[in-house]
This record gives sequence, C-alpha cells and structure tokens, in this order.
Amino acid sequence: MKTEFLKSLGLEDDAISKIMAENGKDIEKEKAKTTEMSTKLEESKTKISEYETKITELQSSSGDAEKFKTELETLKKTIADEKAAADQAAKEAKEHEEFQNRFNSVVGEQKWRDELTQNAVFGEFRKALADEANKGKGDKDILEVLTKDKNYFENPNKPSDMPGMGSASMTSVEENQMRAIMGLAPKE
Repeated sequence: MKTEFLKSLGLEDDAISKIMAENGKDIEKEKAKTTEMSTKLEESKTKISEYETKITELQSSSGDAEKFKTELETLKKTIADEKAAADQAAKEAKEHEEFQNRFNSVVGEQKWRDELTQNAVFGEFRKALADEANKGKGDKDILEVLTKDKNYFENPNKPSDMPGMGSASMTSVEENQMRAIMGLAPKE
C-alpha cells in the first residue's frame, strides 16, 4: 500500500500514519510465519544431509551384510519420510501464504473488530474456497457472504475519542456464533 494512494483518498497525515503502521504490523506477522516455516525446512534439509552421510558411511564399511541391508533400508525410509514431511510443510506454508494474500486483498482497508474474529473468518474463508458450492464465485463474494449482517469489522465512523464511548461487546448470541465458527462449544 502506498502513502500516495491514501492521500488521494483525502485522508489526513495522522490517519495515513496509523493505517500504514497497522498494515506494517500485518506484513511483519506474515513474514514471521514464513521465516518460521523456512527455518523448519532448513532443519529438515540438515537432517536429510546427515542421513545421506550415514548411508555413505554404511555403504563403505564392512560388516554383517544382513544388518547392513536392514539399517540401510531403515535409513532410506527415514530419509524418504522426512523429505516428504519437509515437502508437505513447504507446500502448506506456500498455500497458507497464498490464501492469506487473497484474504488480505479482499478485506482491503477494513479493520477487524479483534484478532480472534479475523482468524475465525480466515478459517471459514479457506473452507469456503474449497467448497464445490462456491466454484466460480469471487473472493469478494465469498467474504461478503461470511460477514454479511455481522459485526466483524470496526465501524470507521465510530467516535473513538468521545468521553464515555467504549468498545461494544459481543452479545451472547454473537459470541456463541463465533464459538461455533471456531468449533467450540457454546457458552451457557
């Protein structure tokens, strides 16, 4: 997001600074997730390298042929399993990042009421994208269905600096709906 774009919307410098700061936080949070997955991938590659070294050592050493064969097959299976796990982790990290980018793009400048709501709607968004009933629908349409008539976003017109004006809390119905989305039991 560029500052010039926000200025073209007629926003004041203070509002632009706050928007850019929030956007920066979101970007840094996603970068941290990517870094974590990259670290795990590098750890898996290191283990694979160690196993390959051990295979080379076993192949060059002499000893009981049957024991050698068993150890070699076990090691090959371990390497294959770890490589598959590393590949799967990399694939999942890439998919998560792609879904997160699509989600962030369709949400745009809207601010979530809270992080719990954002995460729950993101989970439902991913499920909805995989649902055959939503084939051919755009991301914006899917998000609109998930958030329609719900108080998930902050009200940009809410007077935040007026005395006595606090944040609105969820009704018990809204809270139970949120808990249902997250797969939790309703509060009694």
